[in-house]
Amino acid sequence: MSKSTSRHIAADKSALSQNTDTSSASVDASVSNTPTPRRDQKKIPLVIKIGASLIALIILGSAGYLIWRHLTGAAQAKEQISAAIASVSESDAAIVPLNNTITSDLGSKTSDELTKIKEAAKKSSSSLDDAQMHVGNALSLDEFMIDDERAVVKALQDSVDQRRKLIEAGEEVLTIDGGAFNAKALLTKAMEKAVSADSNIEKSVEAAAEYAKSLAGEESSVTDASVPVGFDKAAMEDITEAQSFENAAEQAFSEADYSVYTKYLAARKDAIQVLMDSDNAIASGDFDSAQASIEDYNKREAASSELAQQLPETPDTFLSEAYEAALKKPLDTYKEIAEALAATDKKIRDYQGLAVGSSKKA
Repeated sequence: MSKSTSRHIAADKSALSQNTDTSSASVDASVSNTPTPRRDQKKIPLVIKIGASLIALIILGSAGYLIWRHLTGAAQAKEQISAAIASVSESDAAIVPLNNTITSDLGSKTSDELTKIKEAAKKSSSSLDDAQMHVGNALSLDEFMIDDERAVVKALQDSVDQRRKLIEAGEEVLTIDGGAFNAKALLTKAMEKAVSADSNIEKSVEAAAEYAKSLAGEESSVTDASVPVGFDKAAMEDITEAQSFENAAEQAFSEADYSVYTKYLAARKDAIQVLMDSDNAIASGDFDSAQASIEDYNKREAASSELAQQLPETPDTFLSEAYEAALKKPLDTYKEIAEALAATDKKIRDYQGLAVGSSKKA
């Protein structure tokens, strides 16, 4: 190999070496300029992103449901309260006449009128049953109510209970009132029959005297012995009816002591029976027995007259004291319940005022 050729190879090797070094440097520079990924910037998997979105949607949905549920429950509670108030108001249609009678018309209404008032008051229980149902529904929605609504629901429950008690106490008052009213009427009839019996006795005595004249051969308007006996029988019927009326009066109003009437009527009846025995004896010609019966009659007549002095001036005056005593306790109870009910109803009216005010603001 010539020296020239050797120099060419050496030159080529040198050039190749330079090119290789240059290429290596270029590669190193390129590698050093390329960004290296950081370990804390890893990509979030898609499934996690989807899961997070679903959770967010569930939370938002649950919150929306809870808001909807609360608003719906609150509206339902208000509806039940309004319905309860309306039902309570309906019951007053029957309770007001009851109250008016007790507070101002006691002793002035007939038994039939009082019965109608009591029956109407009982029918109002259906309205109170409705009110109770609405109160129960409202109580089941307690979590959706505000304090004012809870307070009025309690007031409505008290109002329903107090109205039931008011009706019950009122019925007792009217029962006593009606009983006393009937007793007064029955005693009046009893005494009217007793007076009628006395009138027939007087007629019997006059007829017996006239018949005695005819027996003595004197001029007389009565020649038949059965005439005085007929008056005796009429008197007996009257006094028997009087006793029946008096007994019915005791049944109607048992709070009074009727002994003054029972003793008098029994004495009158005994006297009438003896007089009838006397007139029957005369009619049969048994004058000795007739005379003995007349003497017995006179004694019994005197005794019954003494009892008559003890009779009250009128049945009304007789019953007044017992009537007032019998009424005192139930009437006091009624008034206490009515006062408590008035206070309860004021709470309901106050709530209605607040509710109206809130709706206007809204």
